[in-house]
Amino acid sequence: MNSERFLLILSIFSLLVLLVFGTFLFHILEGWRLMDSFYFTGVTMLTIGYGDITPHTDAGKIATVCFGFISVGIVLYTLNLIARLAFRQKLENMSWMAKKR
Repeated sequence: MNSERFLLILSIFSLLVLLVFGTFLFHILEGWRLMDSFYFTGVTMLTIGYGDITPHTDAGKIATVCFGFISVGIVLYTLNLIARLAFRQKLENMSWMAKKR
């Protein structure tokens, strides 16, 4: 249980690092304002893809594809850990209630 919580903390930290990294990456590559870069990074990480902001340089397009592969995998892994911990906690609560009766 403690190792899963550690992995959850590590994966959330990784998401935050990716968010900051992506923000500065697109700010530098595309010349966008930091807020626009942050917005694009979040939309990409969450696979929303509104299309209102798109990369125009070849380097930005390549970076978006690579960043998407990495960040989407980490987002899904983090959501998996959260669901697994929540489910396990629910099972533990149910077994505790059954023992109490």
